[in-house]
Amino acid sequence: MPKLNVAIVGAGLGGLTLGIALRKFAPDVHFEIYEAASELTEVGAGIGMRGRSWFIMQSLGIDTILLSIAGGGATRTLPLHFRKSDQAEGWEADDLSPTDKRYSFHRAEVQKVLVEHLQETHPIHLHKRLESYVQPADAAAPIELRFQDGTTATCDILVGADGVRSAVRSVMYSQLADAALAAGKTEEEAARLRAHGPAVFSGYIAYRTLIRKDTLSKEDVAQRALNRDAMVIYCGKDRNLVTYPISQGQIVNVAALVSHPDREGTVYDGPWTSSVSKEEITARYQGWEPDAQVIVKHVQGGLKWVINVVKDLPTFVDGRVALLGDAAHSMMPSQGAGAGQGFEDVYILAQLLSRADITKANAATALKVYDEIRRPFSQKIAALSYLTAKTNHFSGPEYAHMTEEQSASGTMMTSEQLRELVAKIRAQADWHNASTVAEDKEAAFRVLDEALKKA
Repeated sequence: MPKLNVAIVGAGLGGLTLGIALRKFAPDVHFEIYEAASELTEVGAGIGMRGRSWFIMQSLGIDTILLSIAGGGATRTLPLHFRKSDQAEGWEADDLSPTDKRYSFHRAEVQKVLVEHLQETHPIHLHKRLESYVQPADAAAPIELRFQDGTTATCDILVGADGVRSAVRSVMYSQLADAALAAGKTEEEAARLRAHGPAVFSGYIAYRTLIRKDTLSKEDVAQRALNRDAMVIYCGKDRNLVTYPISQGQIVNVAALVSHPDREGTVYDGPWTSSVSKEEITARYQGWEPDAQVIVKHVQGGLKWVINVVKDLPTFVDGRVALLGDAAHSMMPSQGAGAGQGFEDVYILAQLLSRADITKANAATALKVYDEIRRPFSQKIAALSYLTAKTNHFSGPEYAHMTEEQSASGTMMTSEQLRELVAKIRAQADWHNASTVAEDKEAAFRVLDEALKKA
């Protein structure tokens, strides 16, 4: 008989990886995965993994199969190149050789690997959209999940891995607000809690698309911009382009990011994802350097992705309910760390639940430790991702005054100043090597030991 029953709401990368991690590290924990969609699909194109994420993939035993679909193949990691491109002739800063592993993937291919790895033993419940849940005060009583189709399920621990639009987060913060009122808190305090339910507009819109080399002529494929074994960031005022190879180099992933700073922090009125024409994308990059023009020339439309983010939550946990991944800390993509932070959530949570001394009676203590370890770290990375987006768009304090026209003239920034900006971006990513996920796990175990002693 399992010691715990865990319900995972959401079968995206985070939810699927949590299932694999529980099966690997906590075989005495039973879990079920519930997904709102009627079929599994991934919105987006590319995903990157660096050393911390890669350690987790190795721990789960899926690194070898992932290497077979990596953008640079199984033997290379991707260097990083920065260019100032919003002018007739672009400049490239010094190449940044990677100091750790950096692999790129097609997101749908990663999901396929995870699904195939998991469904050997655990089928996924599709078309199960969570409407609400009831968490009894008695730790021995099960949590009841209520789905929109009228069905219910029970669990000892509920994990919301259901993305930026998280239903679990919405219910959690509604219940936290109600509890605050019942405890004598003010309406204003309750409203602040309730406001954490919906995500807010980051002020950035991304245009995501793929360029398939097998559809191009030999002459086009030979052009440098389409034939670089690197992540290249083409920077400009209030916008940038990012390219890198995926699918063993057969596809170029393209992300075009445009900022709308006047709308940051608002609730976006309109669809968060929609199809976009080639013309809408190319119009954003008129007058840019030739390499950037090569990229947009071969774009054939794509996905318009309104980047909504989760404001810093005061907690990822309420009793025996926890949030992870985008449901907890959806962030800007500028550090390429959103999925990776979700993987780190998964690793720490699964390791805590794997402990022999964690039972139904004290499961909430393990979740509190998860929150204590993961929330400050992931929120720090979210803040750094925002700073990197500002730096990439020349919107930091040094160049906030610079207009698009001035930037396009090529006279407002020297190549040395560009190198200084790149050094700042590198510093913003130093966290990758400042500690390891294994060290974070040991820290979590120490905190848990102390918490259990006090219980």
